[in-house]
Amino acid sequence: MTIRRWTEVLNELAVVALTVAVALGLERLFTASTYVRDLMVLVGASHLLAIACRRAGFGVGTSAIVSTAGLLIVGNVVLFPETAGQIVPSQETFDLLGDDFSLAWTTFSTEAAPVDPLRGFIAAAGAALWWAAALADWAAFRLRSQLETIAPATALFAFTALLGDGSRPAWHGGLYAAAVAAVILTTRLARRARDDIWVGSRDNAGLSATMRGGVIAAALAIVVGVVTGPEVPDAGDQLLDPSEWDNGPATRRVLSPLVEINASLVEQSRLEMFSVKVLDPADRSYWRQMALTTFDGRSWSRSSNFDDIRSPVGSDIDASIPRRTIRQEITTRSLGGIYLPAAYEVAALIDSQGIGIEYEVETGALVVTRESEADAVRGFSYVIDSRVPDYSPSALPVDATAGLNSQFLAEHTALPPPCSSGQTSADRCWPDSVTGLAEEITANAASDFERARLLQDHFLQSGNFEYDLNVAQRHDVNSIEDFLFVVEAGYCEQFASTFASMARSIGLPARVAVGFTWGEWNDARQEYIVRGEHAHAWPEVFFAGAGWVVFDPTPGRAPAGDTDITGQSPAQLYENDEVNRGGAASSPSTIPPTLDGNSLIPDQQLPDNFLDSLDPADLDTEVAVDAPGAGVSSRLIRLILAVIGVAVILGTVPAIRIVVRGRRFARIAGDPLGRSEFAWDEAVAALRLVGIGPEPSETAHEFAQRTLRAPCPVGPVDELAYSVTILRYAAPTDPLPHAQRAEAAASAITTVCRSQVHWQRKLGDALDPRTVRQN
Repeated sequence: MTIRRWTEVLNELAVVALTVAVALGLERLFTASTYVRDLMVLVGASHLLAIACRRAGFGVGTSAIVSTAGLLIVGNVVLFPETAGQIVPSQETFDLLGDDFSLAWTTFSTEAAPVDPLRGFIAAAGAALWWAAALADWAAFRLRSQLETIAPATALFAFTALLGDGSRPAWHGGLYAAAVAAVILTTRLARRARDDIWVGSRDNAGLSATMRGGVIAAALAIVVGVVTGPEVPDAGDQLLDPSEWDNGPATRRVLSPLVEINASLVEQSRLEMFSVKVLDPADRSYWRQMALTTFDGRSWSRSSNFDDIRSPVGSDIDASIPRRTIRQEITTRSLGGIYLPAAYEVAALIDSQGIGIEYEVETGALVVTRESEADAVRGFSYVIDSRVPDYSPSALPVDATAGLNSQFLAEHTALPPPCSSGQTSADRCWPDSVTGLAEEITANAASDFERARLLQDHFLQSGNFEYDLNVAQRHDVNSIEDFLFVVEAGYCEQFASTFASMARSIGLPARVAVGFTWGEWNDARQEYIVRGEHAHAWPEVFFAGAGWVVFDPTPGRAPAGDTDITGQSPAQLYENDEVNRGGAASSPSTIPPTLDGNSLIPDQQLPDNFLDSLDPADLDTEVAVDAPGAGVSSRLIRLILAVIGVAVILGTVPAIRIVVRGRRFARIAGDPLGRSEFAWDEAVAALRLVGIGPEPSETAHEFAQRTLRAPCPVGPVDELAYSVTILRYAAPTDPLPHAQRAEAAASAITTVCRSQVHWQRKLGDALDPRTVRQN
């Protein structure tokens, strides 16, 4: 390998290292590192494509097209496993991306870093890094400009520094400084090798001298940054907090808990989220976080109002229902977010180590207060007493809704409006086919409890449904209809949300609860270890005079208690789920026995973007949800905004050039010499397109003579040089005609030169920021 090739490869590696350093700096924004692998793949693919296009001799325009196609394909394969089999992104991919961006924007607007690495954040970061890599390669090896090479990565680094949590400032600052120093040093080495500054055997000596000087200077800069950076006042603090940009004092916008953990469900399914210490291993339960009560045809959501849990905690369970008290010492580790798990229903907070906690009786949601969020995210322990109900079929009324408040009943049985003539479930209206199926399943029931049980057993009955993670991870009305009549396969969220929707369609108050199963018992620690893979969703039905009763239509899952209610033995992942396949627990006598040999498939893990499909934007006082049909328009708006954003970015340099030229021409409009100089600069810029530029020591006449010997036509350069020279040195009595001849010659030169250049070269020149100074 020649010295020139060796230095160019070093320069390429340094540019790659700069993008990687910025990608690693994103850890200041996120609570988990699950995103690193995906971003590294995107960064590597972008640089490889840029290098391949450049070495293949592709122009800027062709390279940009190839890079865009690469981003779409690689991004689809890496970030969207649901549609990765198609290689090229489909409409479903863009629908998922739109939902991901919407969820990420809500999180960005309402929570301070660090937040969980939602797929919307990773997609946006991946796209930014992709184009930063492509632009850096273009600037480094086509423009040969250090400033433009470093600028894209520097902008991203500054963004993470402003919005991040300020962790490890010395590490990130030092890594970034080292990468920038490497780019500067290798760029200088490559330039020296290209220009052949040294002769003969002195080449290596010259390069070595440059290398030594650059390394020493870079090392000093890094040491200064690492040593003094942490000593700067407020170093390590978050500089900007988007959650504080909303000045509304009373509204607190927070997300449903599975938004906070879904990024870890697959890659970190064995990661310990929290632990629950109890007095007896039998004191186990679904560790509940909250419930979603509103279904608008697109998503389940909840508008919550939290109260201070230090006040007497109310109850949503009738006093006649027997209950057992469970004391839990819960220690959060990788849970993230503000929602806290506990057995339902919470009775009293015993201790929280100074962390403020609030509670909502209506949904059983336990959350960290706004003031304690920063401290709670590091993990803490709290002690809770819960009074867990022990329901039995005989304690439940025949009519679940008898005597219920009409507003409560309307809220918990609400569905999208029925489909009218010509509409389908794709319009987010409620199809008669789903209600018809629910009525058919429950036709022989003698009570509302039997109706709820028959609905549950329909999903569990052998041959009806299969458990499968490889399905579209959505649950709007159209997906519910497909799940019931076409796909007949899904995972726990589909089972839970479909059950709740069907129950509502036949008048049963229902909602979707989210949380975790009880986890793995650890004898040494005397506590349950709850991991990401234990995340779960299940439906609840309200019975007047009793309360919210748990049903679980998901194969291989069943709550620890109330076996008479569910007809299933307690089960979770890797524990007793095989027993439920055989229907070991007997059915209540009031229900016709289900068929033997239920083919139930154990719930292994929730899919990668559970709440991208669940999409509950759970808010304290007000929730903003899309009305039916609004999703298409909102995605169109986002697409238009994205196109406008790209156009603004691409049009920045041309816009600046127009402004600079306009202001300059306004200043010299009445000055013939100034107009001739302006015409000269315009002509020189056009000549550069065909590879001709003046030398610093050349006069205008000498440059014109050399230019006229060029192998390509260049226009009347000699006439332009004559007029400019006369105006510069001769001071004619009537200078205006000379200025006009100079402008006419420059216009002709520009036309001749630009007519010989391919459109890609013109585009590159238009976007080149250096041409602003040249003009």
